[in-house]
Amino acid sequence: MGGNGHPDDGDLRPRRLRRRHEFLAVARGTFRAMPHVVVQMRERGDDGPPGVGFTTTKRIGKAVVRNRARRRMREVVRQLPERLLQRGRDYVFIAREGTAACPYRELAGQIERAVKKLNAGKGYAARPRPRRKGPRKGG
Repeated sequence: MGGNGHPDDGDLRPRRLRRRHEFLAVARGTFRAMPHVVVQMRERGDDGPPGVGFTTTKRIGKAVVRNRARRRMREVVRQLPERLLQRGRDYVFIAREGTAACPYRELAGQIERAVKKLNAGKGYAARPRPRRKGPRKGG
């Protein structure tokens, strides 16, 4: 929202994706895999600000490594050129094994290239996931 509270005042600050169903919806869209990061994108069909989410898995390391990878991805996305993250789209950035240790410029270049390719329609369709029946584990 802009200064007077109207949503169309040009405020392009991305909103954070925080809920599981938002991440799952983006996972059904398109993706682009790079050596140190995977970027997923989906078009929401509205004109709201872009949504961004960040995720890591235990496979890349312990909590310190996962947190470092997430912080680095957040900072790269924060410094992306204005309007690269387009309105009406959600993006999820997934850390890979070398994300926490790779040079910052290399990570920034990979994220920027992946987002540009997704915006240009050069992503890959997500593999269909089978629907689970019954409640989730642990809950």
